[in-house]
Amino acid sequence: MKQNGGIKRGRALAAIACTVILASAVAATDADAAPSADNRVIAIDLRARVAPRCGVKDGSRGSIDANQDLEDAARLTLRIGLDCNTPYAFGVTASHGALVNLDVADDHSGYAFRKVYGLAVTLNTDAGAVHSTRCRSTDLVQGGRCAFAGNAVGEGLKSGRGISIDRDAVLTIDWPSQSTLPRRLAPGHYRDTLTITVGANA
Repeated sequence: MKQNGGIKRGRALAAIACTVILASAVAATDADAAPSADNRVIAIDLRARVAPRCGVKDGSRGSIDANQDLEDAARLTLRIGLDCNTPYAFGVTASHGALVNLDVADDHSGYAFRKVYGLAVTLNTDAGAVHSTRCRSTDLVQGGRCAFAGNAVGEGLKSGRGISIDRDAVLTIDWPSQSTLPRRLAPGHYRDTLTITVGANA
């Protein structure tokens, strides 16, 4: 999992513009005459701007390990810290669309070498939590049918009007017991990579 390189953290910018209005002095006919009040007027135009920003907070976990056998049913939770001061979209894509065996290629032995999993996303915002539906990993590949699949800024699950400063996106990953599926899994290490894209919602 990695943070999309196109996402930039904005800095707060401030600009101050000063307009000074000075009335031209008119020669007094009387040396003791009081000066005109017009030449004491100063108008100050004060302007400031906070640039929109949205990204993943530094230190967010980049991996998750399942301690149990992949053939057992599992439900795992991963929290990703966000720093978004503007409404945003949270997109996810999967490299393989399943957990795939890294050690052994499919040798047509009758074993399974891939395991499909499920994924759901919750965005915690100042306006409340936004929940996705659960998607199968096969629908998370690029161009997949999952509603929150996306690999470009603005694609994925929308936060609505909510923002997430020091709040989390929660990924819930699950898979069934292999006993409920047609084939046993071949021994080995299994892996898939999820790419998260977070950016301001256009």
